[in-house]
Amino acid sequence: MKENFGHIEKTNLYEVLIKNFKKYWNITKDQIDVCNDCEIRYFSTDFRAYKENPKNTYSKPLRCGYSPYANKGKEWSTSPLKQKAIKHYEMQELVKKND
Repeated sequence: MKENFGHIEKTNLYEVLIKNFKKYWNITKDQIDVCNDCEIRYFSTDFRAYKENPKNTYSKPLRCGYSPYANKGKEWSTSPLKQKAIKHYEMQELVKKND
């Protein structure tokens, strides 16, 4: 993640959790773009540290390649939209290693 929550030796973990992570705690799959239409949303993993649109808290998870509209999945990293997010998160090397 690109967010910085402070230095581990100087930052109170409780404050980080309350001030930074708590805003994400109550987000459900029913509120996430595309996931809210997905028939397998309650069975899929929930890893939204990386999102298709990094500026949108409710954006679809970057690493999901499934489309509920087409009822099929595909390699997640090849989508032009996802390529843009991969560049934003500087994940090019990570994606290459997983190919």
